[in-house]
Amino acid sequence: MKIYGTSARTSNQTQPSLNLSDERAKFGLWITYRDAAVVETGAAEGFDWVCVDGQHGHAELADYRALFEAAHVYGIPAGVRVPSNEVGHLGRAIDAGARIVIVPTVETAQQALGIIETCRFAPRGKRSYGPTRLIPRYPVQTPGLVESDPLVALMIETAKGLENIDEILAAGPDAIFVGPYDLALSCGWTLEQLTLGDQQHVLREIAQRAAAAGVVPGVYAGEIGLARRMVELGFKFMPVSTDSALISMAARQLLTTDSAQTV
Repeated sequence: MKIYGTSARTSNQTQPSLNLSDERAKFGLWITYRDAAVVETGAAEGFDWVCVDGQHGHAELADYRALFEAAHVYGIPAGVRVPSNEVGHLGRAIDAGARIVIVPTVETAQQALGIIETCRFAPRGKRSYGPTRLIPRYPVQTPGLVESDPLVALMIETAKGLENIDEILAAGPDAIFVGPYDLALSCGWTLEQLTLGDQQHVLREIAQRAAAAGVVPGVYAGEIGLARRMVELGFKFMPVSTDSALISMAARQLLTTDSAQTV
């Protein structure tokens, strides 16, 4: 689609996309800081994807583009967990280059349908096609092509969302993304009960029901051991650490080595 007043030239680069169709689990890095150098440092190490936490992290909407591009330069797809399902924020996050959009606290099929339509161009949805290209280095997006739309992942993180999961799945998101902390709180369990104890069958059933509906199941893990356990339960993509956790772990390891203790 021609956009008047913009250059027809591009750098011939394309935005990387997260491939969730193969069998390999995709391990990501969760970004809480707002500094693009942090994202670039992590992306250089070869994570499958990175996600900016726009709900509980430091980044603001104006930071998204630089954070996404710091990953994209390494061919690593970047996404965002938006703070809510507000239509304007979703649209601007996608315009800034988000290749996966994770939306919190989805509890009904009506919510799910509204979010999905907001994130997809017609005829698959109702996403607005802006008059300018925010990132001119990439080819103009073609409405209607699946490749022009980001992946949409809806968070299941409350008892109500869990109760309505089949209706949410039927709305047709690309993925669901379980928030185990809030889900455990909402259901009256501890995190350990849900992820490692007598309620972990709930997570397995979520993954199975998603897969049966043709929806890719994801989950927040936050550390590699738990991530591997989530893969065993049937989940296909998850962050294995946050940027802040990597710094903390590296510092702790440095300060507990024998050489550090003798200084």
